[in-house]
Amino acid sequence: MRKNILSLALALAMCLGLTIPAFAESYTYGYSDGIIITAYSNGSLSYIGAGTLSSDHVNGGIECLDYAGFIIDGSDYVYASDTVSISIGPGITVADDFKEVWYSVSRDLGFSVTFNNSTTAETIASPSNDGLEVNGVVAVPTVYKIGGSNYFKIRDVAAMLNGTEKQFSVGYDGTKNAVTATTGESYDMQSGDLEGPAKGGRSAAASNDAIYVNGEKITAEVYKINGSNYFKLRDLGRALDFYVGWSADRGMYIETGKPYSE
Repeated sequence: MRKNILSLALALAMCLGLTIPAFAESYTYGYSDGIIITAYSNGSLSYIGAGTLSSDHVNGGIECLDYAGFIIDGSDYVYASDTVSISIGPGITVADDFKEVWYSVSRDLGFSVTFNNSTTAETIASPSNDGLEVNGVVAVPTVYKIGGSNYFKIRDVAAMLNGTEKQFSVGYDGTKNAVTATTGESYDMQSGDLEGPAKGGRSAAASNDAIYVNGEKITAEVYKINGSNYFKLRDLGRALDFYVGWSADRGMYIETGKPYSE
């Protein structure tokens, strides 16, 4: 996928008359349509000027990041923890396909994307390609990556652990604006549980909902994505006492026969 994207970007560069400079800490290119792109080696990217951002400008942004030394890091890969921070200046219109193509690129190349404009900041949850096993069996929950960390829907985790030593029920307390979890209770599957890998990027916002486990409020970093609360797997493992591990061979895994361990 990377080769296809960069081929498109190189073709675009040739059409626009870009020259390929030696790598630098920043690179700026001005389009004839009034859009000016500036990219930096730390992954920051800005679109300023006047005009409409479209999928063509995504290709140009990728190429500018390459020229600035962000994506090409000596091994031709990005790290999963990398984030491209995209600033959009005032007076610019954003076409529908602009962000969707960025979502696709971030998923395929393995980094996160954050959009900012003059008045708001938007956090983007990108589909994660990381695998997960539960007691040695491959699981297919809906997982999003934000800032290099994987976030899981709590109901998916409850569904995966149902019937094991670490099963728990999930509810919602409207008087407390809180998600509730009770260990030892079975979980009733609902429509939308375990729908499989995410199919595109989504906007994410810090959730205002608290979480209580067995009546006790816990601290966790929670994002609201498409109306559901998503948690880091280790935060849930710590709160609900199930083992979370990672290895190069297995990727992420849960073992319900063991307690949580840091």
